[in-house]
Amino acid sequence: MTIACLHNFLRRIPDLAAICTPPGTFDYEANGRVNEGSWKGMSNENVTSLFPVRKIARKPNLEAKEIREELAAYYLSGGRVEWQNDCA
Repeated sequence: MTIACLHNFLRRIPDLAAICTPPGTFDYEANGRVNEGSWKGMSNENVTSLFPVRKIARKPNLEAKEIREELAAYYLSGGRVEWQNDCA
């Protein structure tokens, strides 16, 4: 969730958005045709901006599980949007 907030924050500031995700990074549609972004050509070998993550068991604590269950219940009932099951 934190990374999504940081991403959205960076995308709102035009100068930062141009640095973090230059034009052509993401897929885009033009004249009814989807053009693939440059991110699809990247491989793990080319990524130098991320530190390797140790592969260890990560088990959420009880509070995290309860929050997850609360959010799941919300999005499967009153918080549902009409399109959320289209890709399921």
